Amino acid sequence: MVEGSAKGLRNLAIILTGLAFIPFVFLARTALAAILPSQGNDAETIAKMSSVTTSAEAFDGYAAVSLIYAHTNETMRFAILIVLGLTTIGLLLWWLRLPRTLILALICLVPAWLLYLPLFTKDTFVAPVVIGSTLILTNSWLNSILRIFLTCALYIIYAFVFRQYFIIIMAVWIGILVLLKADWRWRVVLLISAPLIAMLLPDSLYETLQMQRDIVNYSRLGGEGNRTAFLNLVHPDGMRTFPINYLYAIWRLNLPILAGGGAKEFYLFVMLCLYVILMISGLCSRNPRVSWPAALFCAHMAVLNIFEPDLGSYLRHLSTGLLFLAPSLAMRDRLWQESLRSTRRGINPSKRLLSEHMPRAGRVATADAAL
Repeated sequence: MVEGSAKGLRNLAIILTGLAFIPFVFLARTALAAILPSQGNDAETIAKMSSVTTSAEAFDGYAAVSLIYAHTNETMRFAILIVLGLTTIGLLLWWLRLPRTLILALICLVPAWLLYLPLFTKDTFVAPVVIGSTLILTNSWLNSILRIFLTCALYIIYAFVFRQYFIIIMAVWIGILVLLKADWRWRVVLLISAPLIAMLLPDSLYETLQMQRDIVNYSRLGGEGNRTAFLNLVHPDGMRTFPINYLYAIWRLNLPILAGGGAKEFYLFVMLCLYVILMISGLCSRNPRVSWPAALFCAHMAVLNIFEPDLGSYLRHLSTGLLFLAPSLAMRDRLWQESLRSTRRGINPSKRLLSEHMPRAGRVATADAAL
């Protein structure tokens, strides 16, 4: 009966959140223009490009979305946004039972709600990839090799059409999975070998990756709504400058309050802290249905720090991978449920949780009733 009421609360949260999201999609253009004036720029660019013929040589992610835009009417576009948004909301909340985890999930959902779910942009087509990958990685019927293969296939297809850097995300994800699987000795060997392997890559690749931030931000610095835009610390010069610019970007993007930010920067920092806590707790789980999605979120975060031009863009792109943290939320939900049950039975919850802490908590989170 308790489980039934918990599921009822979960269902109520999904229904109310979904009902609130549908009208927001229709009001997004005007609402976001008032709250976050710069967030509609990509959608406006795609709308303008839809009436312009693009050559094969200039075909990129914007052109691909504008082509879809040109061959769909407004009703179809709204339908796409609503279906993807409702699926994201439902999947994020589906495994949760307790009010505290439902509230935490809704707080984590806010950036995605405001920055990409209601707008028809390139990020719209990340949603099917993330939804599909989450369902694949949490599926207990598929073997490990097939789950990795299918997830990579989704990312490669998206990279081919929209954003090529998703190939890098896949490579980083595979590397993280190897680290998670290896014992501590092999982890040391792999971590020592990683810089040596990185030195074998051509300098042109590092220059291309680093220059993206400067290309985007050179004309934006000091402009209205672009106060968080920044350039690389040193001029891109292959592998030699990559570590310097990468560490500088990590500081600027993930610790904005230390760079003299205001209320928006503080909010970004709080959201990043929530994401990182959930990501780390997921990585510490020994169950791949929790740790593998968390590793994929970690790969997104690691790659985005290479070239993201400002804080708003960083949070928007990072929030597209929110569903990869859903298993981590489910794990916390099950741990808290176990703590409540132990308390009711008169068992010291601290001793109970000590034996089921994060490295072993995947057993609780991924029981058939949980995931």
